[in-house]
Amino acid sequence: MLDFDMSPYGPYVWSAWAVSALALAGVVALTVAAARRWCRALEEAEAEVGRAGPEGDA
Repeated sequence: MLDFDMSPYGPYVWSAWAVSALALAGVVALTVAAARRWCRALEEAEAEVGRAGPEGDA
């Protein structure tokens, strides 16, 4: 069975877990936002060039 009673160390341990989870969520959010920006920039560059596929498609 899981024992979550950490007596005097509980507040430190749970706050450390919370800070770590928030930091990880922030990193994921920043990565997703950057990927969306890169995809948008790629679509704009492809539209500017006037092609959507690799060269040589005819």
